[in-house]
Amino acid sequence: MENTIGKTKNGKVVLTSKSKETKKKISEEDIRNRAFEIYLKNGNSSSEQDNWLYAERELSGYHK
Repeated sequence: MENTIGKTKNGKVVLTSKSKETKKKISEEDIRNRAFEIYLKNGNSSSEQDNWLYAERELSGYHK
C-alpha cells in the first residue's frame, strides 16, 4: 500500500492509504486498439467480440 500524508482545511494532519490494486481507468479507445492488435496477431481465428473481451480483461489486469 502507498501512504500519503496531507492536511485538512482545519490544519489536522491525515494519513491516507491507497491500495496498489486501484483500478486504472481504461478508455474505449485503449480497448479498441488492443483488440485490433489481437486481431492482427490471430487473424480471423476469433470473433470481434472475443478480441474485445480479451483486450478488456487484459488491460484491466484480470488476464495474466
